[in-house]
Amino acid sequence: MQNFFLILTGVAIGSHILVIAKLLTEYRHIITARILSLKLVGATCYMLQPFVVDAPNFLFFLQVAGMATPALFWMFASTLFAGTESGQKLHSGHYVGLVACLTIGVLTCAEVFPIGVGSFMHVAGLVCTSLLVFLGLSDIVKNWKSDLVECRRLLRVGLAISSGVFLLSTVVSEFIYGHGQFPDALIHMNIAIISFLSLGLAYVVLISTSNLIIESIDDLASEAVVKPQVEPSVADSQWLKSLNYAMEVEYRYREVDLTIGGLAEYVNIPEHQLRRLINQHLGYRNFNDYLNRYRVRDAAERLADPTLVRTPILTIAIESGYASLTTFNKAFKALKEMTPSEFRRSSGLSVNQELTDY
Repeated sequence: MQNFFLILTGVAIGSHILVIAKLLTEYRHIITARILSLKLVGATCYMLQPFVVDAPNFLFFLQVAGMATPALFWMFASTLFAGTESGQKLHSGHYVGLVACLTIGVLTCAEVFPIGVGSFMHVAGLVCTSLLVFLGLSDIVKNWKSDLVECRRLLRVGLAISSGVFLLSTVVSEFIYGHGQFPDALIHMNIAIISFLSLGLAYVVLISTSNLIIESIDDLASEAVVKPQVEPSVADSQWLKSLNYAMEVEYRYREVDLTIGGLAEYVNIPEHQLRRLINQHLGYRNFNDYLNRYRVRDAAERLADPTLVRTPILTIAIESGYASLTTFNKAFKALKEMTPSEFRRSSGLSVNQELTDY
């Protein structure tokens, strides 16, 4: 039995090496690919630990490297699932979490503290790990409704169930057996789960013609994901006309709390079909990005209108469909590369600064 799990571990690690090689060869300029590569390195280190107990220095390195996996999981989820509207996908909190994991890992694995302090460090590591896993899961489920990329929606489900549940089960195991020897059954179960997940990932990245992960990365949408141009069917053409009429003539985008479900009900199109139409035929990967195009265009026309020069920007934002000025400013600057106030001034219409800043 031991030989079987040793072979299974070798196959999984081999698949990790092949996936990492492809990611770093073809997609190394994409931060999501680099983080996934590091996450696979961390998983490899975790899998090797039961087999190197007689090499304490090497085991120490593997344990510390494995401790970084929860932080890398959060970073991977943030870069893959944070929409383009979110701007910077990694922030200082991600790096603080990574440093915290590595620091706690070094202090815990070095065993330089008395028993009481060592127990505290162990609990601190488990709390830190649990928090990072929770943050990663929250990024996976965040913006789920507005995501128009079907493969990425499927990936959210798969990752939320597999990676999240596995990492949380590992944390629970650490709570129970943290200061003792892990039962062989638990070690073998962890190896088996990681191995099968690794083989599934290797199939998706290396073999499958429909690469879920690569197609899910927004940064690769225009350069690495090539899809044939498909002419809309008769039914799609009718649906697109209905959608265009609702947005261009009836200005449905001005509804502040408009969701894709609400729009689908209004235009009498099944929600999954509406997602497909907007993604495949209109080229949008996120419903909020689709709405922002209409809303920002509407707001820009009003800001450049001489008859509305004394209308506050907040009023224009709300009438264009935004619930807050902060959200409006962020979306407007992302599309126009300037703030609404700067846009109005560039149009030569800002006669009174006080009247255009709120």
